[in-house]
Amino acid sequence: MVLRSSEPPVGAVRDSRPRAIELLQPLVDADLAWMRYYRGAQVRILHPAAQRQGGIISRTGYTGEDGFEFSMGAGIAEDVWNVIVEMGRPLGLVPTGLGARDTLRLEAGMPLYGHELSEQIDPFRAGLGFACHLTGYDFPGRDKLKELKQQQPERVRVGLEMEGRRIPRQGCPVMAGADVIGEVTSGTHSPTLKKPIAMAYLRREYARPETVVAIDIRGRTEPARIVELPFYSRKAK
Repeated sequence: MVLRSSEPPVGAVRDSRPRAIELLQPLVDADLAWMRYYRGAQVRILHPAAQRQGGIISRTGYTGEDGFEFSMGAGIAEDVWNVIVEMGRPLGLVPTGLGARDTLRLEAGMPLYGHELSEQIDPFRAGLGFACHLTGYDFPGRDKLKELKQQQPERVRVGLEMEGRRIPRQGCPVMAGADVIGEVTSGTHSPTLKKPIAMAYLRREYARPETVVAIDIRGRTEPARIVELPFYSRKAK
């Protein structure tokens, strides 16, 4: 759980350091500092609220910051949530919803299922090939994934920064002149960049950074510039 706001919560001390390890480490029996990014583990939850149950914790906060996801049984989830919120209050922790998570993952250029990944969009096209372990494992669809890995996709995922203030949404056509060259998969107003941004899949020949394209937003085209992903990186901020 990480704040990326430039303003701290009321009463909290301004501090931009990620605090997820500091907050969660007392609650689990795994060494979170040594857990690699995009890795996870089954853990015991070291608090009475867990009723001696365990859970799964992974270093996959999916916000662009260094955070964690914590999965556990529904019967203890609310009580453990309340413990985490109370423990995090002195650190400036405030709860946020999936809408905030979706905005942050888009700023970080992270694909989301149902947008940049679907039954029609394979993981290699989405830039998630690193998560496909095709040797040493046997599972339904492995042979098809091996085929897809060898193919060059016709469309590639790009970032788009709008020149105006209108926000493109999923499904908006991307144009080069009168030619439809792709489609927006996610779009929002970026609170970090203070401008509308989007991700889209475009035909490969148009997907060069600094190329200016047009996005059809409810029947009116708006100019946008192709940029390299991610829009935001904690390493470069």
